[in-house]
Amino acid sequence: MTITFVKWHDWDAVQCTAGQYELIAGISAGPRILSVSHEGGKNLLYEDDTDFRVGEWRIYGGHRFTTAPESADSYYPDNDPCDVTINDSKLQISAKQKSNGTRLSMVISNTSGEEGFEIQHILENNGKEEWSGALWAITCVPRSAQLLASCATENIHFWPGTDPAQWQRVNNQMTVKQGGFRGKAGWHNGHPLLTAVQQQGTLVISSPGLSIPEACVDNGCNTEVFVCKDFMELETLSERIWVAPGESAVHMQRWRLQALL
Repeated sequence: MTITFVKWHDWDAVQCTAGQYELIAGISAGPRILSVSHEGGKNLLYEDDTDFRVGEWRIYGGHRFTTAPESADSYYPDNDPCDVTINDSKLQISAKQKSNGTRLSMVISNTSGEEGFEIQHILENNGKEEWSGALWAITCVPRSAQLLASCATENIHFWPGTDPAQWQRVNNQMTVKQGGFRGKAGWHNGHPLLTAVQQQGTLVISSPGLSIPEACVDNGCNTEVFVCKDFMELETLSERIWVAPGESAVHMQRWRLQALL
């Protein structure tokens, strides 16, 4: 994997190139993955131009890393410049340490034997108290993308305000209808697998981490999808973990990219 410092729109960023595929990670805020594409073509991720905020937190678009269950800490502002380390063709981007001593990082590398990237989401606990919760990885793609999500269970949790009639599970695959409606659904899958099909290419996100529904913090879910008028969020979560002071925890995703044929 080739790693290069670049400017991306108004961002200081790092470009990771693996074969025909390119990933842009923002470092002037974040860590965020801002773009993935085939040979620098059209971005497969959503780019926000609305400046949507929750307090000081901004959506930006792209891919982000936070913690669950959903709370004010899930929207802790990540607007500060990141620390960057490059080692053995791996890129590590780390946010500033929070007041409770936790620090979130992404480590990005080439996926061995595949056209894509491996992303480790790491929480370090440098505080004095044990931390407990789940690691939560969220990827924004344009709402026009077609969702294909592995779903081997009939136990689907729909968030309040969601119309289940807009969601369809067939042959262990969950899809959602196009439209401007809002909604969120979640479930537990042995190995989360989320696919976003677009005209400019396909992004496949998998998470190899094992969990059981009883250990998941969010209604037993390790796979969640949120939709609204402009974008769709593809989400994977670890089960609840306990991180002692001086220890760390990792939630893994693998991204496979398929070019438009």
